[in-house]
Amino acid sequence: MSGKLRRLSVAIDEDTNSILEELVERENRTASEIIRQAITQYYQLKDVHPESIKIYSDLLYGREYIILDIELWIAMLDELNEKASEKFWENVKSIAEAHSWQIRNKGFKSLVDVMRFLEHENLFRVKMNGDKSITLVLSSRNEQKFVRLYLQTLLDKLGYKVKIVEGLRKILISEE
Repeated sequence: MSGKLRRLSVAIDEDTNSILEELVERENRTASEIIRQAITQYYQLKDVHPESIKIYSDLLYGREYIILDIELWIAMLDELNEKASEKFWENVKSIAEAHSWQIRNKGFKSLVDVMRFLEHENLFRVKMNGDKSITLVLSSRNEQKFVRLYLQTLLDKLGYKVKIVEGLRKILISEE
């Protein structure tokens, strides 16, 4: 905290007051400390879409996904790209097929919706090239085989007819 504190009066409803009182009790902090932290965190998240926070929360809360350091991910992919057996790549396809069922049940209406959802898994960043063409910007070029094989299988099982072209650190997808 920096500088002199300034007093502020804020009206809150009973539900919000109950939440605040519970936080004060549970965290053994003052209401002022909790409110200052809440405002700071709200400000830090100002550019994050609320739906993204919900998706990240759902992915992590279910413990089906992990957060992994990018350097560790690259090291793993270096090894896999060099030494992985056909069984490994068949497993990637099987996992993509299973994921297609999960994604189908989410009710996405378009290929773009699917790609935007998958973007939250941080394998790539989606860049639109018009209505029917998408560029996926990868974190590193050694992700290409893994991401391409995964997406080819996933999108095929979802019924999308697409053309996938690899660049150096990009994958281009266009609907046919």
